[in-house]
Amino acid sequence: MIFGIKENTLTMYGTIWEYDGQDFVYYLNMLESKYSEITIRMHTYGGSVFAGNLMCNAIERSSADITIIVDGLAASMGAVIILSSKKVKIVNNGYVMIHAPSSGSYGNAKDHESSAKLLRLMEDNFEHRLILRTGKSKEEVRTWLEADTWLSAQEALDLGIVSEVIPASVDTVYPSFVPEDVGETEVFNMYAALLTSVPSPAVSAFMGFPQIQKPQQVQSNFNDNMKQLLISAFALKGVNAQSSDTAVLEALQSEFSALTTAKNVAETAKTTAETKLKEFEDGRIKGIIDGAAASIGKPFTDEERKTYESIGATSGVDALELVFKTVTKPQAPNISAAIQAGVQGNAPVAGRDNWDFAQWQKEDPRGLEKLATEEPEKFKNLFNAKYSK
Repeated sequence: MIFGIKENTLTMYGTIWEYDGQDFVYYLNMLESKYSEITIRMHTYGGSVFAGNLMCNAIERSSADITIIVDGLAASMGAVIILSSKKVKIVNNGYVMIHAPSSGSYGNAKDHESSAKLLRLMEDNFEHRLILRTGKSKEEVRTWLEADTWLSAQEALDLGIVSEVIPASVDTVYPSFVPEDVGETEVFNMYAALLTSVPSPAVSAFMGFPQIQKPQQVQSNFNDNMKQLLISAFALKGVNAQSSDTAVLEALQSEFSALTTAKNVAETAKTTAETKLKEFEDGRIKGIIDGAAASIGKPFTDEERKTYESIGATSGVDALELVFKTVTKPQAPNISAAIQAGVQGNAPVAGRDNWDFAQWQKEDPRGLEKLATEEPEKFKNLFNAKYSK
């Protein structure tokens, strides 16, 4: 997922991958150490059940007063996560989608039986949470899990899944559509293209919480060029561009402590570094947009470029790459590593090379979701052919 932090708000957009659970716990702990009231803004079509359960547990045991806001879509495991807070708001044009977890497995008969047992245990957990939240019978909740059950914002409110419907922060430019026909990935992409207010990446808040150690999984928030800019600007000692993010941040903290008696010098150096970083990020954003335009064979209009530049400037290059579908992450290798709710395990079928985006949506939306993960370049071309006109 793409995590962002601004004051007491934690934003989480994208697929829930197997290591996102511990990252979420880290960011939530950071906010808990400073705020008694926390807002979590969510937009996801689901993902790893194990990571999602970790998020649920962290929210439920938190001593903070937590409000969850669904900015567009809470599908699959995302729909389960929102059940962890009593205060859940959803934009008036948002959706909730509920279904049973699914996965793929391999091995002998006992291996498959073990995987099936795990899925049933997960499904029982989903069922239990929904019964407690809605007060509906087990039989009725079971019907929700047997298929993709889509709920509008008002329907989710009527069932008690959310506590409030709020005005959307953006004006939807898409015509009315039936979510069952397009699938959760397409619904997610529609909103992702509109959301341009993601707070600064969570890594920017590290220096305010020196007492908390960041898990080693997050080693790619800074690339080597960004690290070198910081190292050069602050004359950091004992680290280089290949050092871990944690080592560079610790070196920065040490340098800031040493500069407490020379505040003006530190402020000048900080401004210089920020200026260089902004120039570097502006160059990255331009490169991504130019590359996307080249891939579709025509330049973007001025209005389109301003929209994409706004996404990159406010949400970061990761969010911009997500819009263009150039960011890919590995699939979970097996049932033991991660079970991804709602992801079918079937590879795209051969003989469909001539299908356009609309035909994929109509004939095989699940295959389209798989295509987005395993053949991102092909998915990007199909997506751009439909929306970049």
